[in-house]
Formats: sequence, C-alpha cells, structure tokens
Amino acid sequence: MSNLARIRSGGIALQSFQKCVLVSLFAGTVGTFCTQAHAQVISQYFPSDLPGYGTSQNDSVFNRRLFESMHSGIPVDGFIVRPSLSQTAGWSSTVLGTPGSASEDVDTSASLRLNSNWGRNSVGMSAGVLRREYPELSAASYTNWNASGGASATLGEGVLSGGYSHSIMHLGATDLGNFGVSYPVPYTTDDYRLSMQQPLGRFAIIPSFSYDNYQFGAAPAGAQRDFGSLSHRLFTETLSTRYEISQGNALVFIGRGSQAQFSDIASVANGYVDAGGFFGIDLRADPVLQYRLLAGGETRHFKGEGSQSVTTPTLEADVNWMPTRLNTFMLTARRGIYDPTSPFARNQIVTDVRLEAAHELRQDITLSGFGESAFTDANYAGQTAGKRRQTQFKFGLAATWFINRYLTASLTYSHVTSYTKGGAPILPIDDFGFSRATFTANSVSFSISLAQ
Repeated sequence: MSNLARIRSGGIALQSFQKCVLVSLFAGTVGTFCTQAHAQVISQYFPSDLPGYGTSQNDSVFNRRLFESMHSGIPVDGFIVRPSLSQTAGWSSTVLGTPGSASEDVDTSASLRLNSNWGRNSVGMSAGVLRREYPELSAASYTNWNASGGASATLGEGVLSGGYSHSIMHLGATDLGNFGVSYPVPYTTDDYRLSMQQPLGRFAIIPSFSYDNYQFGAAPAGAQRDFGSLSHRLFTETLSTRYEISQGNALVFIGRGSQAQFSDIASVANGYVDAGGFFGIDLRADPVLQYRLLAGGETRHFKGEGSQSVTTPTLEADVNWMPTRLNTFMLTARRGIYDPTSPFARNQIVTDVRLEAAHELRQDITLSGFGESAFTDANYAGQTAGKRRQTQFKFGLAATWFINRYLTASLTYSHVTSYTKGGAPILPIDDFGFSRATFTANSVSFSISLAQ
C-alpha cells in the first residue's frame, strides 16, 4: 500500500499518520494496514507520487485490486483531482499505554490530491486531515493534518524536482521509542527539499538537499510535560548514484551527511553531525519476486562535551513475493540510528522486522495479516543514565471489501505487546501512575471510505 512516509533521520518529512490502521489518507485509498512511519533510507526513492518526493507502488494483491477498482479521478484543465472521505469506528483497550485507558475510537478523515496530467513537467499537491476522537478519554483526542506540494521540470536529459510539506502530528504513547509520552504530544514539521537526477547512459547521479524544522509542544493533560527540548532543525545533503543493470534492475550507492541544531538551551548539547554510506540493489523487473536491499553504516557525533558517539551498521530490506495473482508476501526490515521521539532519549538504535501477507478471497474481497517484531536501544540525555530497551511484538488481521469503484469497507484487528527495561530512574508520566514498563493493547475497527 502507498504511505506518505516521513524519514526522520534520512530527511523525508512527508508525514504518515503514526497510528493509522485503515486509511492510507493522502493517497486517497483504503489499505489493510497503515504502519508507523518507517525511517528507511530505501524510502527516499519511493515515498509518494508527489513530484519532489519520488514514486512508490509495490506490486501486491491488494494494490492490484485497488488500482483495478479505483476511479481514474476527475479531470480539470490538465489536472487530475482525487478527493476521499473515510469514517472509522472502533475500540482500543490501551490508548495511553497504562491500565484503565480503554476507549472507543471514532476517526474521520478526508483528503484531496491534485496531480498534473502533462507530458514532460509535473506539479502535484496534497492535503489531508484526520480527527481522532476517544469518547472515554476526551483529553487524548487530537487532529492531524498535512499539506504538501511539489514540482518537477525536465532539463535536457535530467530532471530537477522540489517539494514542500507542512504537518501537524502527535506522538502516541504506544508507539515504539516514545518514552515519557502518555497523552498525545503535538508537533509540527516543515520540510523543504530539492534534488536533481542526471542520467549518463545507464549511470545516474542524484544530488539532493533537504531542510527540516521540527517543533514539539506539551501534552494537553496528565503530567503536562513539555517536549520542547526535542525541537530542532535538520540539514541533510545526499549524493546518490544509480547504475541500471537491466531494465528495472539497478545498483545503488548513497552517501549522506546531516547536521542537527537544537533550539532549546538545555538541549543545545544534543546537536549532532551524522554521516552514512549505503550500498544497495534494486531488483524490480521480475513480476514474481522484487526486492530492494541496502547495507552500510552510519556514525553520529554529538556537540556536548563528554557525549559518546554512536556508530552502527545499517541494514534494510524490502522484499515483495507474489507467487500467484491471488497471494502476496512482503518482508520489510531495518536497523539504524533514528532521532529521539522522547526527551528521555537522545538517540535510538532501532531494529524492526515485519512480514505481511495478502490473499484475494474473491474478486471484491481481500484478506491480509501481518506480524512484526521491533526493539530500540535508547541512550538517555543525562551523562550518568544508562540505556533503556523497549521491545514490541505486533500482529493484525484485516478484511477489505471493494464494494464498487467509489466505496470500500474494511474490518481490522491489531495487537501490540510492549516490554521496557533498564534506563533512567522511574519517572511519573501521568495521572495513572509511573513510567510504564509493560503494556498490551488490542484494537478493532470498521471503516467505510469514499474515494475518487
């Protein structure tokens, strides 16, 4: 499925809703599962179909059925307009990652996409909003929204592209690595990027630059903890090269450097410089088995005196196997350094493996499921504090009914078990108790989506 995934460490800041289960909102489509944004270097090439942000459409049973049933959009003077609207009702056993925080979950989302239908150059815009209501925990309700735009221009044999995205999002208590979060914490992002792709026969050089500004706020209830110490600006320069082995298959090399500047006086020492190099293969010509693999390493050096540098191998994989037109299996895996989502962690080394399967039961009904295991080792900002490791196990099931070209219905169930140990002393986080160590969350929901 197509997510507008945002790369926190690598620089792609086009946001995806972190706890989306049903709706691939900005794509204007309904999906079986919409996972937390994965900070994958691979995704730099395939995050969305907005100019300036790349393209991504993995072959799968679900996507094939989706595109076969999808309306072609509304043509308006050289543009294609695709509005969408979705209503979801469900229940979650653990909204805040603490006992006694169960609630119904009522989500309303809408989006509008506009893409040019020109021959050479292109322009695209996207806007979306998600209102999430928890009737039993009204203080935990929130609104996410995003507006993005991009353009590309053909210059000789090369393509110059640029994009901008603005988002208002929220950190969730049950998401991996969000230590100290109880009620949703708001944050805004502004992302600017520019890239140039210059082909030289089978060889292509792709320099790019991005600037990201992250601003974090305070939770509306509970401990009233201010997360402003996470606010920072990130400058990223990337040089990618691509060599086409054959049509649809390529070798890729990525060199990346970035610099983070924290605005909060108490967090200035958390600023860092980061460098990484990655070699990969992108094999997508085979209609049955397609995969992208990246391997390399990265190192992060902090500005504070006495701060320890972090160096780790980086590995990523994106494998798509479609043995028949009725079945798809997808594997995604990652390991790398990612920016903290909590003031109690300065950096996080994340490892995540996810397996998804989809089956076309009938021409208009698709069944799917996933299993995922992830853990993060987080270093605390304090010089004397140790590490905290959080491990999460997730699985889920979904059934999607393509009623007609405009209407889709989905029923989903998902489960998360999270274990946390080690690290800083116990920290009170909300009205329910203390810093959580272990929680289990179950959710079920039903969604109806109307999309062009």
